[in-house]
Amino acid sequence: MNCPLQTQDSTELLVDYAAGRLDAAQTASLRQHIEACPACADFSAKQAAVWHALDAWEPTPVSMDFNRRLWQRIDAAAAEPWYRKIADSVRFSNLQPAIPLLAAILLMAAGFLLDHRAEKAHAPGVSGVEADQVEETLDDIQLLHQFDSVAVPRGGNSKSM
Repeated sequence: MNCPLQTQDSTELLVDYAAGRLDAAQTASLRQHIEACPACADFSAKQAAVWHALDAWEPTPVSMDFNRRLWQRIDAAAAEPWYRKIADSVRFSNLQPAIPLLAAILLMAAGFLLDHRAEKAHAPGVSGVEADQVEETLDDIQLLHQFDSVAVPRGGNSKSM
């Protein structure tokens, strides 16, 4: 028999063995394996302890007015106005874990804005005079291209007389 702990498909076999849900043939085969395999013996002993603890557990008795009190609380929650439900869901105590994250984000944003404002004051830019000079230069280049296209005939042969 293959070790049930080594094959994941068969680990339920050990749980069923501890619960007593196996037939006689499977129980005998698994019992022989458990006697030879210390890991499976340890697992089955722990499972047996869990099953014995569950069998010995006694739940506490429920009070006689439990159902009545439960339904009163359900009815009271259903009768609350919609704005109270929204206010309860957005309480400050629900947002407390997010406060440090929000503070860190605001601090980084403030640092970013302060740092980049200082760079803009010292950054070189294009003045209005330089922009006018560039525009005039482009106009001159366009004018020269127009002269070249008029001066050279379409045939490409320019004969001088």
